Amino acid sequence: MIISLDTLQTVKRLKEAGFDEPQAEALTGLLRDAPEAEQGQLATKAVLGALDAKIERSVAELKAKIKRVAAELDAKIERVAGELRAEFALIRSEMEVLRRDLTIRLGSMIVVATGILLAAKFLG
Repeated sequence: MIISLDTLQTVKRLKEAGFDEPQAEALTGLLRDAPEAEQGQLATKAVLGALDAKIERSVAELKAKIKRVAAELDAKIERVAGELRAEFALIRSEMEVLRRDLTIRLGSMIVVATGILLAAKFLG
């Protein structure tokens, strides 16, 4: 993209606006060189296409990595859940044994206490 700039006309207009000749010439030179400097920074369709392809590859790689991490996380969660189920089953069975032992002990204490009370009543 080439932009033509009438440098003589620009210098004249700047001088009419109050610039002295060296200032007007310096500013005109900057205005003339600016489009050329920016053209070197413009991206071509090929560069944009390559960048777009690179971005798409990166996104695809990230999606694949996220899926792998999610699968690993799901497997770990399932393993921990299985371990917790096993621990809860063990705790339940131990609680059942304790409940049975307490019932037997309480029943034994009631029998002994009744025997003591009856012995005291009849013997005492």
